[in-house]
Amino acid sequence: MSQAPTPGDAEPLGRILVTGAAGKVARTVRAQLTGHCRALRLTDITRFEATGPKQSVHIADLADPDALPELVDGVDAIVHFAGYPREAAWPVLLDANIRAVINLWEAAAAAGVKRILYASSNHAVGYYPRSACIDAQAPARPDGRYGATKVFMETVAQLYADKNGLRAFGMRIGYCGPEPLDARMLSHWLHPEDLAQLIQIGLTADYHHALVYGVSANSATWYDNHRAEALGYRPRHSADIFAAALQRKVTHNPVAERYQGGSFAADGHIGDPERPARAR
Repeated sequence: MSQAPTPGDAEPLGRILVTGAAGKVARTVRAQLTGHCRALRLTDITRFEATGPKQSVHIADLADPDALPELVDGVDAIVHFAGYPREAAWPVLLDANIRAVINLWEAAAAAGVKRILYASSNHAVGYYPRSACIDAQAPARPDGRYGATKVFMETVAQLYADKNGLRAFGMRIGYCGPEPLDARMLSHWLHPEDLAQLIQIGLTADYHHALVYGVSANSATWYDNHRAEALGYRPRHSADIFAAALQRKVTHNPVAERYQGGSFAADGHIGDPERPARAR
C-alpha cells in the first residue's frame, strides 16, 4: 500500500505552477504550497497580487496554446484550479474547461512536468442518488455540462498518465470553505486545511493516476474515500459539528434533494425526477 510521506519528509520541489491562482480555493492553500517548493508560479486570466515569498504572478489565458510553453517551462508540478466553476452553456465552458485542459496537459507533457494535481468535482458523479455510497471507481455520472467537463478532464489525465507517464492526482472537490452552508454540504464539505493535506499527498505520494474525493471526515458522506486513505489522507475536520444547525436547510426541490449533485442535477432536469435513480 502506497503511503504519502509526512510533512517535512520530502525534499521541496523546484517550481510549482498554480493555475486559477486568483480564485477562492487556490487562495486558501497558497501559503501551504510555498512550503513544498523553492518557487511558486501563480497564473490566472485576471490580474491579482502575490501574497507571500517565493511567489511570481503571470497573467495568462490557458485557452491560448501559445501562452503555455513559457508558463510550464522548468515546472516540476502543476496544481490546476483554473476553470469556469459552475453550470453554464457549452460556449461558456468550452475555453475554460475543455480547451484549457487540452492545452495544459499537452504543454506539461512536452515540458517534462512530473505531475499534475487537478480540481475535479463531485458534479462528475452528481446524478447518483444520495442513498448510494460510491468510490472513485464508480462510473462517471455528471449532473450537467459543468460536471461533464470535469469527466473530460479526468479522462485526459488518465490518457496522459498512460501514454506519457505524466502522473495525475484528481480531487473530486465538494464545497471548500471554512464551514458548510446547508444540509447537502454536510456530506461533501471540505475544510481548507484538509484540502492542503490532499495537495501535500498529491505532490509526494506514489501513484499513476489517482482519483480521490476532496471531502472532510463527514459521517453523512456519500463517498468511500479508501483510495485517498491508502495514500495517507487523514482529514482533521468534520461537518458533523454543524449538523444540528443545518439539517433543516434544504431546497425542497425533488430532484435537488434526490441526487448528490443537488441544484446542479435539478437545473434543466426534464420529466420524471426518479428516472436517473431507476436507471441501471
